[in-house]
Amino acid sequence: MKIVQKIWKKEKPLSLREALADCVLDKTERGKSFLYKKYYGYVMAVVLRYISIEMEAEEAVNESFVKVFRKINTFEMHLEDSILEKTFRSWLARIAVNTSIDLLRTKKTTNFFDDTPDEELASHATVMADRLGVEDILKLLQRIPDIQRSIFNLFEIEGYSHEEIGKMLNIPESTSRTYLTRAKQRLRKLYIEEFSVSQNVHS
Repeated sequence: MKIVQKIWKKEKPLSLREALADCVLDKTERGKSFLYKKYYGYVMAVVLRYISIEMEAEEAVNESFVKVFRKINTFEMHLEDSILEKTFRSWLARIAVNTSIDLLRTKKTTNFFDDTPDEELASHATVMADRLGVEDILKLLQRIPDIQRSIFNLFEIEGYSHEEIGKMLNIPESTSRTYLTRAKQRLRKLYIEEFSVSQNVHS
């Protein structure tokens, strides 16, 4: 009976708190494996808001977890499990965002920057603004330049200020504001195009 209890206890799934403690104290692969499998999808969802190419997104996710395990002893574990889950997810997301931005910065390819003429977007600046829904925006975000998508996510979703974004991307604060405006204008332009096609199909 004791042997059965021992085996059952050994194979009992870890909790988040136990997995974190395992990574910090015991430093075995069990805790790391638990965290990686449980939060892989969550981290990937965060990364995909910034990186649309699948292979590069995969790279960013794995690099994020490398940083997580390297810094895990700096994460402060809250005493309440429900709050622990929220704070850990927030901590994970911040690492994933920073890793994604770092990867985009190191690419330094021309498509990271946008040279779309302001005149091309100006006429779409206010039209249909109130019709842009969350799901629409998330879909259309994948169709705008990396720099615009990154700044839109950092400002509108993650809550960073333009000053913070400027430091992260090594650009002036004014440039961050300009690209956010362009991102919103382009999203509206794309939405109008999608909406028009949809209307024509159903008319």
